[in-house]
Amino acid sequence: MAEWNPDAKILVFGLHGWLDNLATFEGLAAQLENIRLVAIDFPGHGHSRHIPLGASYHFYDGMYLISDLAEHFKQDKINLLGHSMGGAISTVYSASLPDRVKALALIESIGPLTAEPQEISELFSRAVIQREALRDKRKPIYPSFEQALKARAEASNIQPDLIKSLVERALTRVEEGYTWRADSRLRTSSPLRLSEPHLQHIMGDIKSPILLIEGHKGFLKQAEHFKQRKQIVSKIEIQEIPGGHHVHLEQTQACANKISEFFNKYG
Repeated sequence: MAEWNPDAKILVFGLHGWLDNLATFEGLAAQLENIRLVAIDFPGHGHSRHIPLGASYHFYDGMYLISDLAEHFKQDKINLLGHSMGGAISTVYSASLPDRVKALALIESIGPLTAEPQEISELFSRAVIQREALRDKRKPIYPSFEQALKARAEASNIQPDLIKSLVERALTRVEEGYTWRADSRLRTSSPLRLSEPHLQHIMGDIKSPILLIEGHKGFLKQAEHFKQRKQIVSKIEIQEIPGGHHVHLEQTQACANKISEFFNKYG
């Protein structure tokens, strides 16, 4: 866990994206002097422990983590800032427990991936096959930090200097160089997803105001159902900023300005 600006009055919990870690908020935090930002590494990510052998990572378990944060910091109503997966979990939490959320800021996220009923069998089989394949799969090893940084930058389509802190936290030293800390089981597909009608139904229960920041070349431009989700929630402010899926790393000051204004008003 990391905490920035501990003397600020507005407490916000930061939830990072899939295979990222809490360092994704480091640059933002430096520009959010009015916000006490607390961020965590999800289980299996960054410096968090891996779950026991034989267990699996389930997307919706992230809601328990949010609940634990609220309890630990003695908060009856909370503010959430989520990027990608962290935003998807925050969306479901806000829909399921609407009276517990004051304000919700999302970066390149508005709910989780969904599936059609006819896709469920394939999801189950894919999850099992991928889990079995992990037995013979080894993590890549990079002779130098720079090579690992380059590989991650190419995979995320982002400039290496923008993710240096994130990659530093994501790596561990091994005899041959560096490899990723993240649990390989995180790459196994989830065996079960909500259908789009199910998700859109519960999203209508969100009471808190929402700030949605999306990159003009980001993930949310790719599917019609994301447009539909934006129309379901009643209190949403949408800000499009030049950049991709990690727009908060590419345009940190612009994103920080919008986030700061939002939580000053609602947080």
